[in-house]
Amino acid sequence: MYTKNIFFFSIVLLLALSAQSSPKIIELDVISYHLTIEPDIDKKYIRGTVVIKFQIENNVNSVVFKSGNLSIDQVTGDKVVSFENRDGSLIIQLSEREKKENELTIDYHGNPTNGLLFDSDRGQSFTVYSTSEWMICNNSPGDKALFHLDITIPADKDCIASGALVSKNRKNNKIQYSYQQNYGSPSYTYGFAIGNFNRAEEKSGDVLLRYYSKDYTSGQLKIIFKETPTMISFFEEKSGVKYDQSMYSQILIGDHYQEMSGYSTLKDTYGKLVLMDSTETNLISHELAHQWWGNRVTCKNWNHFWLNEAMATYLSAAYNEYRFGEKKYQSDIGSYLEIYEAIKNRGNDKPLVFADWSNPSSDDRNLVYFKGAYVLHLLREKLGNEIFWEAIKFYTTKYFGESVETADFQKALEKSSGVQLDDFFNEWIYKNER
Repeated sequence: MYTKNIFFFSIVLLLALSAQSSPKIIELDVISYHLTIEPDIDKKYIRGTVVIKFQIENNVNSVVFKSGNLSIDQVTGDKVVSFENRDGSLIIQLSEREKKENELTIDYHGNPTNGLLFDSDRGQSFTVYSTSEWMICNNSPGDKALFHLDITIPADKDCIASGALVSKNRKNNKIQYSYQQNYGSPSYTYGFAIGNFNRAEEKSGDVLLRYYSKDYTSGQLKIIFKETPTMISFFEEKSGVKYDQSMYSQILIGDHYQEMSGYSTLKDTYGKLVLMDSTETNLISHELAHQWWGNRVTCKNWNHFWLNEAMATYLSAAYNEYRFGEKKYQSDIGSYLEIYEAIKNRGNDKPLVFADWSNPSSDDRNLVYFKGAYVLHLLREKLGNEIFWEAIKFYTTKYFGESVETADFQKALEKSSGVQLDDFFNEWIYKNER
């Protein structure tokens, strides 16, 4: 179907932005980021300061953060000897240290062309993956950290960001918004959106839901996102974990899709599809599913990225089954299989656990989403409905808030189900020849 092709194409664009290799210094463990930033929408410019608390082994005398195309003004800290910003990496030399925990303050500026997008005509700016293009950070998905954001914007605009809003302070014609996220998540889930929006809101239990758009009325937003409360309940039941933030926001903006911590951005024109067909909610459910699978149970490195994306893709189909019936579910699974078969016919099938994710092709990206989701469907058929969902719940609750590899997923399923899965994983996940 045309609308399904929109979904698949959009997901491919989304993943293309996320192809980042893990940093070389694996000992790095960021504890927290405190970012102070002021974007200028008209000039497509940012200036920021980030305070990074991190741990690294005492015998390591350098640390590397990703810096995109940003310019570094200065790096300060008790143990800083020197720094060099080269080829998208900020390399900081450190003197001998007596403790593993350290703190650095980095001042920077730049005109991002990726990761942070500006639309001066519409007065909007928003982030989409590639966090290191607008904030100095470690972009390894397995490195989860606390995040505090102080962002200053014009007083006539709104700001939605990762974390809970803790304060708004106005000074003259500007407002500083302060957001605090009190649990660790990977840096690719950090973000913000700025603009003038229409807004609608409702409650789902204790969770405040907010919907934003410049082009749709409050009434239309409630129609577009009317499934969100039911989706939250569905994912809570399947995961065994309550949605653990006080708010979830969804923003129709720009031409991209991405899950963030506590909110998601969806292509502005996507709302029209939902208004025409109320069952076309795959992208809404996909991004929301990431609040459990991806943001909180996270692949340890990009080679295991299928654990994030196949889960969200499959759970969107499972939600369709729950809400709209078996025929809708089978249509989704059939579409996933069709994409996968086309990749195989081109000779481009690969294991779902990649040897190297530093430069994935479009077929590689499709494998992660759609082969992965199809494999989860096969796994459900093998285990049976009840055992499968109990195993997914066991896996999610066991590793909630942690970073995982495929072996962790397999062991959790085997422990929950009592079924040995070596043959299945070897055939469908670790191999590409069948």
